[in-house]
Amino acid sequence: MKTTVIAIFCLILAGKTFSQDYYPLIMEDNTWNVLCVTFNPPFDNYYSTVTYKLSGDTTFNSLTYKKTYSSWEEIPENWILYGFMREDTDKQVWLKTEFATQESLMYDFSVAVADSVLVGQQAPVNLLVDSITTVTINGTERYKYWLSGIEDMDYHESWIEGIGSDKGIVWSGSAGLTGGWYELLCLSNNGEQIFMNPAYDFCYLSTVKIDENITESIHIYPIPTSNSLKFNNINNVEIVSISILDFSGRKIKEFRPNSEVLDISSLTSGIYFLKMNTEKGEILMKFIKN
Repeated sequence: MKTTVIAIFCLILAGKTFSQDYYPLIMEDNTWNVLCVTFNPPFDNYYSTVTYKLSGDTTFNSLTYKKTYSSWEEIPENWILYGFMREDTDKQVWLKTEFATQESLMYDFSVAVADSVLVGQQAPVNLLVDSITTVTINGTERYKYWLSGIEDMDYHESWIEGIGSDKGIVWSGSAGLTGGWYELLCLSNNGEQIFMNPAYDFCYLSTVKIDENITESIHIYPIPTSNSLKFNNINNVEIVSISILDFSGRKIKEFRPNSEVLDISSLTSGIYFLKMNTEKGEILMKFIKN
């Protein structure tokens, strides 16, 4: 009896209880929408959405993997083979990219608080499990793992059972792009949405790059600014909408398309993006609010 009580107490300390079911990550027909943001210095950036899906089995060295495909289309029709993923009985998830000779550990859902785990497909990151909590996803209670970098204390990541990393299914243990990052938007199974990132309203986001001669002629000023933004040389395009996004891409303020001066005095200090939808595409420019 005493041994059982101690065991239960240890599991609670680790953030887990016996009542919690395990939700596998690698399932047929799972699809993840992942936001990819890349900077284009000095003041603008571009973002797009890549969709990953699991479909069909294959075998390497007597191990069964799910084929993993990717597509950059809003409504994916053309899929490219990205690699192969599998989940073992120890709750570990592995990825073998198409041309890799070895697989990489991407997740370990058996870890406890204070454990360390080396994950990642290119340059693996040594992560420390800071805490384990629970979160309700689509009516089910699942474990959520909070991790931080051991060598890089500024690196943070979270995993959810059956959902994967907040950086996207294949980007666990990745510090992101050089000058950019990945972020999970949505997860669906066989067309049914299971999870949506509460910070966003859509599962697909994309900046359509328009004629560089047009974008290079448009300027916003002053930068940095305290109370207002102005722009010039916008007569070459018809503006459909104007909005302000925060650094994570969330829309926080909207303006009339014919606005000539944008009042941003209510914004806190930081980095923001001015987004203009035009009949020729989207223009995205970064600015600093003092």
